[in-house]
Amino acid sequence: MYQVFLYLHVLGAIMMGFYLLLPFLAMRVEALQSGTAQFGFLNVLFAANRAGQLALVIALLSGGYMVSKAPYSVLWMVLAVVLFLAIGALTGILGSKIRKALQDPAGGNIKAHMGSIKSLSVINGIIFFLVVTLMMFPF
Repeated sequence: MYQVFLYLHVLGAIMMGFYLLLPFLAMRVEALQSGTAQFGFLNVLFAANRAGQLALVIALLSGGYMVSKAPYSVLWMVLAVVLFLAIGALTGILGSKIRKALQDPAGGNIKAHMGSIKSLSVINGIIFFLVVTLMMFPF
């Protein structure tokens, strides 16, 4: 059973790898000339963010099972949960900002929200990098 949860956990981590690319992809939105092109690209980022949130839930649940079967330090477990919750909160806020930017199909709202979308993308990327590092080198 442990192997099944490990597989789900790794699969979730691979799906969440999108958050390492998201800062670079978010910076490309403004490089697109037309508002409709920006709208379409941002729509794809919104869908990928939703998939990343689903992967986060899968990784959190499968990781919870695996932690119950192995001796990890309390500090490591607290750090892991706090970082996972931080990613969950920030991706929710990011999804809200993208949704607000996508209210106008012509792309009129995008420019007003791009600063916060880029900032949240960078913060999510950094936190996800910390999560991967923490998982690879438990103490």
